[in-house]
Amino acid sequence: MEDIAAKPLAEVMSGNLVSFTADLREGAPRPDFGSFITSVLDEEGETPLSILAVVLDVVTCPPDSIHKPSALGLSRRELKKEQPHIFALLKTEIKAAILGYIEDGRVYNHLPPRSPLVHDFVYQAGKRAVIALTDDFEYLRLLFNFSGDLPKDEILAAAVRQAALNRPLREREAYLVEAGQALCQLLRSDYERMVSVVRKIKPNPIYMSLEA
Repeated sequence: MEDIAAKPLAEVMSGNLVSFTADLREGAPRPDFGSFITSVLDEEGETPLSILAVVLDVVTCPPDSIHKPSALGLSRRELKKEQPHIFALLKTEIKAAILGYIEDGRVYNHLPPRSPLVHDFVYQAGKRAVIALTDDFEYLRLLFNFSGDLPKDEILAAAVRQAALNRPLREREAYLVEAGQALCQLLRSDYERMVSVVRKIKPNPIYMSLEA
């Protein structure tokens, strides 16, 4: 499979067989909603695994209940110039749902045999891994059945959009059509919801008049 990015994106803070949370490393870019990431398990005595997951949420917050932010009336640019220490008191947490894993160079689109471990590194998933995972639309069913207080329809649509972006430009339109068909099958018992999600996988921009 394709090599992962050279620099870790984040570090796992908690995890189970279904999901994990990770703290973004200082200076690392925040991953997009619905994008694909991978956590590498390389524990001594175990077969190495690369867990594949989709980003459900990205939360910036204080590290504890003591250091609470307050409104200062300054822009982010002004704060970085005048009070840069403020940003050192914040952390960014990534929440991700596990969709599959890579073992011995093969991609599996079901839950892994082992969960991520605390302090495992997290990377942006490589394009070839994402394409292999999302060629079969089983990942949509895993996301559809994921339990949690999250906007599930938005997650489904965002994951499809990100899966398409990992493909060559000439293949993206055909992939979105196939994904739309898979979503229609998955959501066939709720027509209005089905139409809403399918529209979101290739949204049309809304133009707003700036005239008074």
